[in-house]
Amino acid sequence: MKIGFSVATSDVNTPQLPAQQGEFTKSLDILSEFGYDGVEVSIRQPKSLNLDELRKDVDSRGLEVASIHTAAMGFQDKVWLCHSDKSIRDEAMTRLKGALDAAAFFGVEVIIGSFRGQLLDGDGRKESLVWMYDAFREGADYAEKVGSKVLFEPQTRFYINFGLTTQDGVEFAREIDSPGMGLMLDTFHMNIEDVSFAESIYDSKEYLRYLQISDSNRRYPGGGHIPYREIISALKAINFEGYLSLQCIMEPDFRTAARLGINHLRSLL
Repeated sequence: MKIGFSVATSDVNTPQLPAQQGEFTKSLDILSEFGYDGVEVSIRQPKSLNLDELRKDVDSRGLEVASIHTAAMGFQDKVWLCHSDKSIRDEAMTRLKGALDAAAFFGVEVIIGSFRGQLLDGDGRKESLVWMYDAFREGADYAEKVGSKVLFEPQTRFYINFGLTTQDGVEFAREIDSPGMGLMLDTFHMNIEDVSFAESIYDSKEYLRYLQISDSNRRYPGGGHIPYREIISALKAINFEGYLSLQCIMEPDFRTAARLGINHLRSLL
């Protein structure tokens, strides 16, 4: 297993995103100093990325791109895959395909959490379910074409209204039924919605590609009460070889969270 940290490109500026923001290369310097393996890159505008420059910035610090993350597109630009306005859905799909192109360039995958959007309430729910499924089918088909995957992230009901538990995510992935579809779990959301960390990891092993890591209070691992020893043991039992990527609030500050978080995880691996 490898350890990463979520860092946004320098154009991202939203308090809703629990990722390090600011000057991208300075954040990479700190990750390199503490021995991280990779960086989860949170982006807004995939088509504006200079992928060669991004690779150079990451490679020169002994890191690798771990994944491409999409939440800032919704948080900052109000663009979501499932939305009542078709022009917003179309723009979201354009950005998703751009993110998949970037992910394929680095040989990684695209995480979709809150970027999927919300289902409509009442009579509109059935129609919006069609939008949700259509978006993921189109995204997964495109991901397969370019050699990547879209990773569906179950999230707590306090953030989203579709796909709350790991088991919900597994069922959704089976229904999409595409080689371009996978699953990502987030320990913060699992702690609220799932019955058992270990059970969820076993249940999702067919699709599980990646984990985002933060503690019960959204701080760095070890800053709350989530049983990371149980999680690591379950991951080892299913021969998981992917990333554990910190996506947490920067308390008391980014440097301290990055140092204490990787130390806690390394002590268990």
